[in-house]
Amino acid sequence: MRNTWLFNKVYGSVIGGAIGDSLGAPIEGWQYNEIRQKYGRLTELISNTQWGLHTVPGEITDDTTLRQYLSLAIVQKAGRVTVDDFAAVLKEKLNTKRFWVNEHIVLTKLKAGMNPFDVGRGCIPAGCAIMGISPIGIINAANPDQAYQDGLCIASVNQDLAERDAAATMAAGVAAAFYPNATVATIIEAMQTHCSFVVWRAMEFALKIAREVKNVDKFIERFYETRLDWTAALPDGEFKIDRYFSPTALEILPASIGLFYLLDGDVNRCIVEGANFGRDCDTIGGVVGALAGAYQGADAIRQDWIETVENANKPFFTELENDENANFYSMAERLTNALVKEQQTALSRSVLLQNLLDR
Repeated sequence: MRNTWLFNKVYGSVIGGAIGDSLGAPIEGWQYNEIRQKYGRLTELISNTQWGLHTVPGEITDDTTLRQYLSLAIVQKAGRVTVDDFAAVLKEKLNTKRFWVNEHIVLTKLKAGMNPFDVGRGCIPAGCAIMGISPIGIINAANPDQAYQDGLCIASVNQDLAERDAAATMAAGVAAAFYPNATVATIIEAMQTHCSFVVWRAMEFALKIAREVKNVDKFIERFYETRLDWTAALPDGEFKIDRYFSPTALEILPASIGLFYLLDGDVNRCIVEGANFGRDCDTIGGVVGALAGAYQGADAIRQDWIETVENANKPFFTELENDENANFYSMAERLTNALVKEQQTALSRSVLLQNLLDR
C-alpha cells in the first residue's frame, strides 16, 4: 500500500506520534519556563538522560510502545479489535522495563485471569489510555462513531472513568482526520461530539483560552495559570504547591486540542509545541503528533525526524516482532492493509443487510 493517500495519513499518525513522544521525553516533567530558559524551544531530537535513562536521540517511551502493542493486535486481527485481542498481545509482549507502574498492575491483573473489561477499574488515573489509543482511530478511519465506541472498550483495559473517556475522544478525532475533506474545525467538532461531559468541558476550557489569546506562548501561560489538573495521584511527600505534576488526560487532551487549534493542524509545529509544553510533554507531543499526523500525512513531517526515529527504534521492533526489518513504516503498511480488510468486511455486511431487507 505504498505511496497512496491513505497510507500517507496512516504513516503520518504512526510516525507523528512517535516523533512527538521522543522529542518531549528528555524534558518531560519540566515547566515550560524552564524549557524556554535552556532551549528556547527544543526542536531537535536529543538523548533522554532523565531518571537514569541513556537513550539515543529519537528513541520512544512507553507511550509509543503501547501504541505499537495495540497496532500489532490490529494487524494480527486484520481489522477492528476487542479487549481480548489487545489483552492477548499485552500478556505476550508487554515488557515491564519499558513501562511505568500502571502497566505493571495491568499485566498482573491480566495474568491473574481478570476480565480485560474490568482490568482498568481502579487503575491510577493517568494518560495511559490516551497515549496509546490512536491506532483505534486509524482502523476506524472516517468513522468517529465507531472509533469512539471501540476506544471506550479498549481503554477499559488500562484506565477508568474520565481517563477512558478522553482516550475514546482522541480515537474519534484521529478517525475524523481521515475524511477527505477534513479540516481542523471538523476534527475538533467530531471530538466535541464524541465525549463525556467532563471531557467536553476540559476541551472547551482550553479552546476558549486559545480563541481569546490567539498565541501559543500566551495559551500555555494561561493554561498553566488556570487549567492544570491538580487531582493526579502522587507518591507521598512529592506534592509542592508551586510545582506539582499531573499526567492525567484531563490535562493532556485539552492542552493538545488547544495547540492543534492554534497551529491549524500544522504537524511539525504541533509536535514542537506539544513537546515543549512541559509537564507530561512526551504524551502531549505524542497525542497531538498522532492527531496532526493523521490530518496532514507523513509527507508533511520533517524527513530528518522520521529517519532519526526509524533508525533509533530498530531494537524495539526486533523485540516486538522478532523481525529486524520491522519498523514504523512497515507497521503503517500493515495497518493500511487492515483497512482494506475492513472494507471487505463492510461490503459483506452491506450484502447481508440487503438480503435481509429483500426478504
